Amino acid sequence: MFVIVMFTGAFPNGSAPIKKLMPLRGQLSILASILTLGHNAAYGRVYFVRLFTDPASLPTGQLLAAICSVLMMLIMLPLFITSFMAVRRKMQPKRWKALQRLAYGFYGLLCCHILLLTVPEAVHGESTYQLTVFVYVTVFLSYLSCRISKALAKRKNTSCLLARRQAVAVICCTALSASVVLFLGRSNSNSVESAPPVESVTESHSGYREGTYTGSAMGMNAPIEVSVTVEGGHITDISIISSRDDEPYFSDALYVIDDILAANHTQVDTVTGATYSSGGIIDAVEAALESAGE
Repeated sequence: MFVIVMFTGAFPNGSAPIKKLMPLRGQLSILASILTLGHNAAYGRVYFVRLFTDPASLPTGQLLAAICSVLMMLIMLPLFITSFMAVRRKMQPKRWKALQRLAYGFYGLLCCHILLLTVPEAVHGESTYQLTVFVYVTVFLSYLSCRISKALAKRKNTSCLLARRQAVAVICCTALSASVVLFLGRSNSNSVESAPPVESVTESHSGYREGTYTGSAMGMNAPIEVSVTVEGGHITDISIISSRDDEPYFSDALYVIDDILAANHTQVDTVTGATYSSGGIIDAVEAALESAGE
């Protein structure tokens, strides 16, 4: 919904879509704000708590994304309140319009928040995240281009060329977004090509001392603790002792255990769609194996 609100103010005034959407812009903004507040309430109970109580436990990307979320909420609340017509009528038009310019900062933080969470996964070759990066980069670059072209057209009084310029800008932004995604995919393929052969890694991790070892590492929401059993120099069992990650994701992440057991080492891929949870399991197993030695 915020995308509709964004472009309603970026497209040419008086155009047919804008005439239909402009009267609804306030209501759309209110609905989008309510959904955003609900989203932040759901995830904030984990990430905001960790941000203010134990920021070091958050990976850098999640830490920066959480900071962006807090700043977004601080900006969004006054925008949300003043979107109600009863409140707007009590404000001076110039003051209300000046306050609404805070939305530009909100959109910028929203873009940063999304990219901080998706680009790292896109770089690792996750096709879903690459598509997400493509869509959002296209949307935000197109909005920025349309907003700038509208401001320039208004200053030069050349509104007749505005629609054409904006169409060209959107096409260019789409092409640029596609280039970004292709670059991310290329970076991942290069890293895969330069990775050492699996056989050499397997050999270097054989011969663990027999016993049962425990280890822990950060998952999606909290530390994951595992128990690792070694027999005859091989990893024979991996059990989860504790985890507070969300169940749908964590259930998928458990498939990484079979990969570790089959490979007899932790140099395996994370599970698509459960990257942080499966990565936490891998790191926890690795921490346990440090006690096993070689």
